[in-house]
Amino acid sequence: MIWKAGVFVFIGWFSIQAQDSTQIRKVMMAQRIHEEIKIDGKLKEPFWMSGDAAIDFIQTEPIPGKRATFNTEVRFAYDNNAVYVGARMFDPEPEKILHEFSLRDQVANADNFSVFFDPYQSGLNGFLFTVTASGVQLEAVVSNQNDDTNWNAVWESAIEIDSLGWVTEIRIPLSSLRFPSEDIQTWRVQFGREIRRFRESSYWSPIDPTISGWVQQSGNLEGISQISSPIRLSVTPYLSTYLNTVWNPQAAENKFSLGNAYSAGLDLKYGINDAFTLDMTLVPDFGQVISDKQVLNLSPFEVFFEENRPFFTEGTELFNKGRLFYSRRIGGRPIHYYDVQGRLKEGESIVSNPETSQLYNATKVSGRTGRGTGLGMFNALVGREEAVIRSADGSERTEMTNPLTNYNALVFDQNLPNNSYVSLMNTHVYRLGADYDANVTGGFFGFRTPGQTYGIEGSGALSRQLYSDNTSTGYTYNLSAGKVSGNWTYELLHGVESDKYNPNDMGFLYSPNEKYYGVTGSFVDYTPSNPALQQIRVSASSTYSRLFKPDVYSDYYITIDQFTMWKTRFAVGMNSRLEPFQTYDYFEPRTSDFSRFLTWPQNYSIGGFVSSDYRKPFAYDTRINWRWFDAEGRSQGTISFSPRVRFSDKLSVFPSSSVTLIYHEPGYVNRSLLPEPPEGVAIGDILFGRRNRLIVENAISGRFLFNSVMGLNLRIRHYWDRVEYNQFGPLSKDGFLQAILFDGKDGSGSPIFDRNVNIFNIDMQYNWRFAPGSDLVVVWKNQIYNSDVTLGRQYLDNLNGLFGSVQNNNFSVRFLYFLDYLYLFPRKDSV
Repeated sequence: MIWKAGVFVFIGWFSIQAQDSTQIRKVMMAQRIHEEIKIDGKLKEPFWMSGDAAIDFIQTEPIPGKRATFNTEVRFAYDNNAVYVGARMFDPEPEKILHEFSLRDQVANADNFSVFFDPYQSGLNGFLFTVTASGVQLEAVVSNQNDDTNWNAVWESAIEIDSLGWVTEIRIPLSSLRFPSEDIQTWRVQFGREIRRFRESSYWSPIDPTISGWVQQSGNLEGISQISSPIRLSVTPYLSTYLNTVWNPQAAENKFSLGNAYSAGLDLKYGINDAFTLDMTLVPDFGQVISDKQVLNLSPFEVFFEENRPFFTEGTELFNKGRLFYSRRIGGRPIHYYDVQGRLKEGESIVSNPETSQLYNATKVSGRTGRGTGLGMFNALVGREEAVIRSADGSERTEMTNPLTNYNALVFDQNLPNNSYVSLMNTHVYRLGADYDANVTGGFFGFRTPGQTYGIEGSGALSRQLYSDNTSTGYTYNLSAGKVSGNWTYELLHGVESDKYNPNDMGFLYSPNEKYYGVTGSFVDYTPSNPALQQIRVSASSTYSRLFKPDVYSDYYITIDQFTMWKTRFAVGMNSRLEPFQTYDYFEPRTSDFSRFLTWPQNYSIGGFVSSDYRKPFAYDTRINWRWFDAEGRSQGTISFSPRVRFSDKLSVFPSSSVTLIYHEPGYVNRSLLPEPPEGVAIGDILFGRRNRLIVENAISGRFLFNSVMGLNLRIRHYWDRVEYNQFGPLSKDGFLQAILFDGKDGSGSPIFDRNVNIFNIDMQYNWRFAPGSDLVVVWKNQIYNSDVTLGRQYLDNLNGLFGSVQNNNFSVRFLYFLDYLYLFPRKDSV
């Protein structure tokens, strides 16, 4: 109990120290205007030539603390409807200003200007708006130093390149911001500029990169008075149409089938008050979402996929804590999807088994008060799903695969001085009928000293799965403490996941039943003595792990990483990992009581990468890593190459290729595929196999931008995974495969466990933002999936064979129109 008392004393000391440190901040005065502004990038209105200006920008890179190469002047104005920012970026060689076009929310190879607002002076949260020299917009919600670029706001901007450099003019509606309801206000503000050809980033209020966090280093914007939040109401109705085709060249007849569909719905945003916003989607349609990067998964853990659905990526930063909220669960695969096969009676076959559940609606309320209190509420309703099963006589019946399900999340987050915070979050999943419900409650905290030098962070969560006759309860906690700012940093870490901790009904966790102890340290130099270098970083870590139950040793490793970047933006990095002792994998045998393990021999890996200057028309990234094991013939490695080719400011292509080779890897084998145990394998034995694996992934993406609001985007991906087993045998008590005379083939000589998997996707999108917040989107999606045991083919032969498989094509058109109350009914300005 002594260590627990020490933790409470440490937290108490940080709380006492949580007084806002004395800091001299830059100050600029806001200017109220009473005239209409035309957003055209010319700054011709008289007030742009007068009033307070933000000047004297200071570099953060390449040389922190040095005055910016060129002057920048920024002015701020406001009225009852919007805030306005006008920025003049001087440049004596305007013909050299880089202005590559990009998709919205991407910067590409272009000069850019940014403005950041922290209206509540939290030092943690705010709104970031960026405009490139090609006119492309990017916005983000910043929360706890993370930029959530999935947030979308509707605002106006225009740029112009002239003989003095370039100019941007910005209008941000007050409905896109959250600010206090006070007569006189002071906001934190930051202005930034990147001169792309120099890779120079500079800021009005200097940012020291050795200090953890940049939001609290913003300046003050004073003199804002007599503004109030407008009626924040916007509706975005949509209409989608689909044409779906299936081509099956292997079918004897009806090789081609055709179908169509349409859907309509809307998204709604409503400002409940000056701090909180209601977001709602009704009958959402995610048919145009980019395809997941599917892989062949032979591990005991599920694959984590990024969220691409707009409603779930936008404005969910409050919920992104401890992976308690994994939005892919909502409308994802039905919970009994894999049970259908086992429910078939003799002579029955599956006619249909939906892979996703229908999302009826989703609602979220989020915001933050003037006292820095953040509150988020999320609710979604997912429909009942059924599989259709056909009997031998042609009759059909249904099997329920997913009950009507309600997902709910509630989060409370409180900002504290010195970039500190505390949070509390609860998630609940309610399933109609006999299926179990689930509940998870978690707490999170982070405390920093006034100078941001030292910090302590932690989290804890309690999970419960509520069955009709019992409750399964588990818990987790994590703690870290150390020096978080400066050239030298270090941390001590400790964490526990109990054997029954399970947040996966609405969250994501690879594996529970672990505890670890670790230490990390790093050194970074932003001003190396060698004038050609820009940055040097070295880091190391060491982690010792055990199972929670039974309390046994499982793993220990040491890592060392190094990164060097030259002022030319050429960068190299090295990484290494050493497991100096035998380690034990208790998950691969897939026993519920963790009574068995797979022994990993001593091993080490080394790798590195090279990255060239992205400003050049041709640039590249290449990586290589190889891992050696103290076992005969066992090793694995990956090499990848990703060039970037910019043909013009409108056309860019990004191919990539990676090859992974795995030799003599032991792994679990599903013996249920065998009609009876092979000779030498007892009924209770766990069957393992030793396999060689070749994984090739090739992809090419490209974009052609007609202008800053219209463009084409393409991604083609081919994933090939060839798995060949060369030995089989039961897993011994000491964790090794005991080879037997079994070749893994059936009576006809065909391999049972070998796999030759091909996954091919095309995603092509045309997007036209024809009005603020309004889009016309045309998408073509193609998917081919094939799994066989034809292993002898080379890559090109294998690729040719792929196109003899079933192909699914989806063509869709989606029309969205943004309607905003403030645009339709602007408020009159008071003099």
